[in-house]
Amino acid sequence: MGTSTLSRFQRGALAQLVNEGNKSYQVMADALGVAKATISYELDRVKPYDPELAQQDADRKRRNCGRRSMLTAALATLITNHLRLTWSPETIAALTK
Repeated sequence: MGTSTLSRFQRGALAQLVNEGNKSYQVMADALGVAKATISYELDRVKPYDPELAQQDADRKRRNCGRRSMLTAALATLITNHLRLTWSPETIAALTK
């Protein structure tokens, strides 16, 4: 099977398949080259299905995933200033804990 995330183009094609009606998830999945579960998940996320809203939702979720940085502007300034004063990175790390 294909990838588990749909592209903008695939979302548009899925909307067209949904509008044609009476198509099973498996038929739609085969037409798009993805798993049947991907179609089920995609259609459950936005009801009634709108490819633009689905894309916005996917983009928002993608932006919110991943690890958050601990480096703030204040911490970056503190580290830079102490490095300029020739402090060792180990000493700075011990200071910031």
